[in-house]
Amino acid sequence: MNNIIRKYAAVILAALALCLSGCNKVRQINVTSVDIESVSMRGFRGIDVFLAVGIDNPAMQIGLSEINGSLKYSGKVLGRLAMDPFTLVSKSAEIYHLKAAISIEKDAGIRELTALMDKETMLGCTVDISVRATLKGGVSKTLRFKDIPVRELL
Repeated sequence: MNNIIRKYAAVILAALALCLSGCNKVRQINVTSVDIESVSMRGFRGIDVFLAVGIDNPAMQIGLSEINGSLKYSGKVLGRLAMDPFTLVSKSAEIYHLKAAISIEKDAGIRELTALMDKETMLGCTVDISVRATLKGGVSKTLRFKDIPVRELL
């Protein structure tokens, strides 16, 4: 289960970096590490994951909020993710301590979830992501990307 969570979190965070690629410096934002600090179950279909995420940000300060995503396999949504908002410090390489709430879809069966432990299956998945990016001056925009292949993110 930790392996699935680590892959899912890495995919979502890599997709976030991709989503923010509007200018040259922003394109250089890089997720350098993803470590799971703790995992706790919320019932049978929910998981809270606390992550330590290394991000190198050579660009300006960017606030990230309303972070939502979904992981799909063969067009079927297996799970959804919502992350707490956080701010990327300008021109820095920092470790961010983040909380992600993952909910498993009711239609997702144990067979599909265990299949994600296989690297080739995981690489066949796609990600949808939505994030509200706010620059230091207050200008903000909601960015939405659909069907990003996990293969491209990893």
